[in-house]
Amino acid sequence: MKKILSTLFTLAFLVGSYASASAVDPSVSMKYDGADVALSVSKSQNEEGAAVWSFITPDGKVAVDVTVLRDDAYPDFTRFMTRVRNLSTEEPTGVVSDLRVYAQNVALPAKDAPVTINGLLGSTCVPQDFQPVVKTLAPSESIEFSTPSGRSSSEFAPYIEANVDDLNGVLYCVGWTGCWRAAFVNNGGSYSVELGMLRTQFALKPRESLRQPTILIAERKNTTRRAFKTLVHRYMVQKNSPRTADGKVCEPIVALTAGGGNKTPKMMVDVLNYGLKNELPFDVFWVDAGWYGAPHEADPYPNCGGEWYQYVGDWRVNTVTHPTGDLLPIANAIHEANKRFLLWFEPERIHESAPIRKAYPFSEEAGMCYYGNPLSFDWIEKTIFAIIEKHHVDIYRQDFNMEPTGCWAAIENAEGENRVGVAEAKHVEGIYRFLDDMRAQFPWIEQENCAGGGRRVDIEMVSRAHSYCRSDYYIGRKEGDTCFNLGQDMTLNLTPYLPFQGGESNCVPDFDDYGFMSVVSSGTVFTPTDLDGGIVRREFTAEQTAWYKKMLGWAARLKGYYLGDFYQLTEETGAVDDCWCAWSLHRPTENDGFAIAFRRAKSDVASMTFDLPAIDPTAQYDVEFYDGTKKTLSGKELAEWKVELKDPRSFQLVIYKKR
Repeated sequence: MKKILSTLFTLAFLVGSYASASAVDPSVSMKYDGADVALSVSKSQNEEGAAVWSFITPDGKVAVDVTVLRDDAYPDFTRFMTRVRNLSTEEPTGVVSDLRVYAQNVALPAKDAPVTINGLLGSTCVPQDFQPVVKTLAPSESIEFSTPSGRSSSEFAPYIEANVDDLNGVLYCVGWTGCWRAAFVNNGGSYSVELGMLRTQFALKPRESLRQPTILIAERKNTTRRAFKTLVHRYMVQKNSPRTADGKVCEPIVALTAGGGNKTPKMMVDVLNYGLKNELPFDVFWVDAGWYGAPHEADPYPNCGGEWYQYVGDWRVNTVTHPTGDLLPIANAIHEANKRFLLWFEPERIHESAPIRKAYPFSEEAGMCYYGNPLSFDWIEKTIFAIIEKHHVDIYRQDFNMEPTGCWAAIENAEGENRVGVAEAKHVEGIYRFLDDMRAQFPWIEQENCAGGGRRVDIEMVSRAHSYCRSDYYIGRKEGDTCFNLGQDMTLNLTPYLPFQGGESNCVPDFDDYGFMSVVSSGTVFTPTDLDGGIVRREFTAEQTAWYKKMLGWAARLKGYYLGDFYQLTEETGAVDDCWCAWSLHRPTENDGFAIAFRRAKSDVASMTFDLPAIDPTAQYDVEFYDGTKKTLSGKELAEWKVELKDPRSFQLVIYKKR
C-alpha cells in the first residue's frame, strides 16, 4: 500500500493567491498570457433564477461563468457549474492556463492545526480498487490527486474529503469525465484547495466557449464522518441519480445475461428460457459485447468472444452469428417475457479495422469518435439511436476501454499552439450531450455506465447512469478471497457516492454463500454461460439451479433498500483478510431495512456489536435472519445488534420491519 501511495501522491508547494471567502462561494484561479491575473467579478441570474458569477480578465475577452446551484433541502451542499468563453466576436483571447474552477482558502482552527485528506483509490482492475487513501497534512505539506489517464475514476475516485477534526470538514466531488486535478495545501492556519481540469493552456477562438468541471461542495458541520456518509448518500439518491420519464428514481436491477452478443440467437434465447422456466428473479436480460462488425465467425463460448474489441466502431450486426441482420430474435423474446433489454455499446472508440476509420471525418482521429467534431458526433448519434429504436433497447450500456488523452492531444496539436485542453473539454461535453439527447429521444430508456469497470463514476456520469460493473477485477475466478473482499470494499466505501452499483457473480464458486453475498450490491449480474458454459454447453443440476435461484432471490430482495438511507457500520475497508466489514440500509417511509456483517477469513474477532441507526427503541420489530430464523425483537435489542460469527469467513444478515 505504501508503494502505491508513494507513486500516486505528488507532494509539492502550490503557489497562488486566494481571496478570503466562504468555502461555498465561487472563486476562480488562472493565469493569462503566462502571468497571474486579477479577475473582476460580476453577478447575475440565469433564466431559472440561479446565481451566476462571472470572472472576467482585464482585457474584457475571457469570462469564466460559474452558476451556483443550491437546494433548500440540502443547505450545506452547493454545486458549481462552470463555462469559460470568449466574449469577443472577432478576436481570439490571450492564453488561459492553469485554470482552476474552484480555488479557495478554508480556515483551520489554529496555525499548527493539521488537515486530514480522505479519499479513495480509483479502479485499475486490482484488489485495491476503491480502497481508502488517508493523508494528514501538517503545515507546509500538500497532496495532489489527478487522473492523467482521461478516465475520471481510474487513478483516484473524484470524491475527496478535507477534515479539520472529528466533526467538521468539507467533501469535494468532481464532475468531469476526463482528466481532473485536486490539490490541497496546509498553509498554516488555513488550507487551500484547487480543483479543475488537469491540463489547460488554450486561446479561445472568437465566440468559442468550453464547458469545465462541475464541482459539488458538501460541508460537514458538527457531524461524524459516518453520519455524514448517510447524508451524502441521501443527497446522491435524491438529487444526483437518474430518473424515469415520470420522475421516479431509476431502481437497481438484477440481470441475467448470456455473456455477450457473440452467442447465437438460439443460445441467448435458451439462457433466457432457463431463467424463465426456473423462475429466477431477474428483471433485465443483458446482451454484452460481440454482436457487431463485418460478417465473421465468432467463437460463441468465451464471454463476448475473443475478438470483440477488433470490431468496435463497426456497428453493423454480425450476420454470421445473427443471420437476420439484427438482434430482434432475442429482443422480441425478452419483451414478450415482460423483461427489459440491455444492450452494450462502446461509441467513443473505433478500432483501426472499422471502415468508418478510413472516411472523413475520422482519418486524423485515430482510435476515437471525437465528439467535438459535429460530423462525427452526428454520425454516432444517428447510428446508435437507430439501433436503439429498432430493438426498443430499454437500458443502454456504454463502455469505454481506452485512455483518451493521446487522442485528445493529437487533435489539439493539429489545431496549432495553445489549444491544450480544448479537445478534451469539447469531447466531455459531447458525452453529456449524447446521453441527454438519447433520453430526450427515447424517454423510456435508462443508461448504464462502464469504462473497463468503474473508471468513469464522477458525479456527472452518476447523475445519468448506474454502474453495474464497478471493477473488472472480480469478473472471473481469482485465488483466495480477493474478489469477495473487493466486493465488500466497494459496497461499503463507494455506496455513499455511487448508490446504484454492482457487478458480476461469475467469480463465485457454486454453493459459496459468503462469496455471493460479498459481491451482491444494489445491482447484481448473473451469467450462467461463464460457469463452464452453462446452458450453451452443459446443463446445471437441480441443486445448482436451486442455489442460483436462492442467491438471486436475496439480491432481488435487498436491492430496493438501497433507495433508502445507507449506514456505514465499520470503517472503510481495503484489500485485507483480517477485518470485519459491515453496513446497513434503512427505508424511513417503510420503517424497514437490513444489516449485513462479514468476518473475513483471517480475522480473530469472533463477535462485534453494532449500533443500528434509525431504530425506534420503543417499538417492536419483526426480524428475519439469513438462515430463515424469524423473531420479534424490541427496538432496543435490535439497535444494539450483536453479531457472533464463530467461524472465520462467515457473515450474518438480518432484515427487519417495524410493527
